Amino acid sequence: MQKESSYKPKVFYGWWIVFAGLAGMSISVGFANHGLSAFIIPIADEFNVDIAVVATILVLGRIETAFIGPVEGYLVDRFGPRTMMFIGVPILGVGLLVVSITSSLPTFVASFLLGVVLGTSLGFSMPISTAVANWWREKRGRAFGLMWLGFSVGALLVWPINHVIEAYGWRWAFRVMAILTFVVGFPVSAVMRHRPEDYGMVPDGERSKENNGLSVPSENKAVNSIQEQEINFTVWEALKTPALWYFTMAISVRGAVTGAVAINLFPLVESLGGSSSQAAFLFVIHAIFSAPGRLFFSWAGDWFNKRYLMTVLLGLLGIAILTMSQATSITSLTLLYAPYALVWGGLSSLPQSFRADLFGREHYASIQGAIAPFRTGFTFAAPVFAAWMFDQTGSYQIPLMVFGIFAFIAMGMIFMARPPEKHAST
Repeated sequence: MQKESSYKPKVFYGWWIVFAGLAGMSISVGFANHGLSAFIIPIADEFNVDIAVVATILVLGRIETAFIGPVEGYLVDRFGPRTMMFIGVPILGVGLLVVSITSSLPTFVASFLLGVVLGTSLGFSMPISTAVANWWREKRGRAFGLMWLGFSVGALLVWPINHVIEAYGWRWAFRVMAILTFVVGFPVSAVMRHRPEDYGMVPDGERSKENNGLSVPSENKAVNSIQEQEINFTVWEALKTPALWYFTMAISVRGAVTGAVAINLFPLVESLGGSSSQAAFLFVIHAIFSAPGRLFFSWAGDWFNKRYLMTVLLGLLGIAILTMSQATSITSLTLLYAPYALVWGGLSSLPQSFRADLFGREHYASIQGAIAPFRTGFTFAAPVFAAWMFDQTGSYQIPLMVFGIFAFIAMGMIFMARPPEKHAST
């Protein structure tokens, strides 16, 4: 019995959370984010509508996510990431299947919002991010950097998705995505755990002397010591701080701008004389160059001030988008897209760990859910504005210039998001 109680796994379970999260985010991003860009033109042709109409439908999904965010955040904090993933994964899988058999635009919209969007929201991004935030503290930046490599993998999936669309049609592409959602999603859900304290551990891999297993919850000095050092804000406390609003404004603008570029990337490439295959290749470029950005800047965030890092990166993002607005060929756009992807990679992972640093782990998901509705305006306006301008002028130059300017505004906002003061919990 003594030998069994002293057993210590060679790999801290938090790493399994990270790598499972990487796989889950790959599915989420590949099938319900970047991958949807490949469907814009085929669906517009199928239902005989403008590109702006399809872009609006995709943006409506993000608005839905924003409004269910507060409820979702509470549920994740209350019941844990694993439970929510076991609910969300089948909803997403079934939703993708139903979308593949829709025969009219209204039924497409309904199945997309109630299946694809709801399943992704409940089962992937927030539950996975919450689990990683809870299992890591000092190494939180690098943990998020590894987990958010799922965005790079998801971008890589756009290439085969586009190939399936070209070879077999967009309906079969949705069916293949549905099958893979079930195959990958359920094993990932089984790995997820809520907090290390529930299993006698503390963040970053320190272990209690009283319990070294994963299956028996315990209260001990090591756990209590870490909890006493942490500063945790409730939702209402966080909402009263200027830092939360500066942070929210900055990440809202950043998310809207980069989301708008991703949603409109296929028509952007075609406007420069490129093909859908070349547009899909840009997502490969995105995956290759955003990955080191995520890893390097997330790792750097464990050593340097995350607020300063994000300030610099948002400035570089503004420069990158402004230069992209001047692209006159698919070749020049491809060359300019690489530095844009590098910067975007760092900005996609740093905010997750920075928010946990600002407001703590205890109400991480609830705070994330509470700010979601406030991001709705930016999320809706940017992609639709870009698509509408393209329908009117046949060019994305003006929208990209506007997005570059807004990136500089976000730079100032994040610089103002100074850590709020609060006494550590006891």
